[in-house]
Amino acid sequence: MQQVNLLMNDSEQQLSDILCQYVDKNSVFLCVGCDKVFSDSLGPKVGTLLNLYMKHPLFVYGVEGNCITAKNLLHCYNFVKSLHKNKRLVVIDAAVGTPEQVGCVQVFNGGLEPGAATNKNLPKIGDVAVVGVVGEKGMGDFYTTNLHKLKLVEKMATIISSSICNSSIFKDN
Repeated sequence: MQQVNLLMNDSEQQLSDILCQYVDKNSVFLCVGCDKVFSDSLGPKVGTLLNLYMKHPLFVYGVEGNCITAKNLLHCYNFVKSLHKNKRLVVIDAAVGTPEQVGCVQVFNGGLEPGAATNKNLPKIGDVAVVGVVGEKGMGDFYTTNLHKLKLVEKMATIISSSICNSSIFKDN
């Protein structure tokens, strides 16, 4: 796993450099979360921003207003996998972690188990995970709303989507 702290001045470039190791032009993005819960809205926010700013066409599933949540996750995942056989599936989601991890974006191979923060029992999905740590594990405030959390999720979504869009894998040579 590789991790970038968004408080660092060059966090966008660091994340872009890391993503180049995991993502390519044929990757498919599955952005998981619910736009009605701030802490869980990271995935759909990233999906929406990717669709707005991507200069090269990408397949992005899960946007604001058309979310991939625990209720439809397996159906959507199976549908996307059937449409995009042999493509790398990058799953983007929010997570909870230690106090030191809050504000960090983690990238790792092997996909992820969505819904762990809310004790959902869902299977591991995807090939690569991009996870934004938006709150502390065990704090019980995953569903609460506050300005700090909203700003954190917005900043994470902007940096993750910009890092993907501006990644060297998408630069014209």
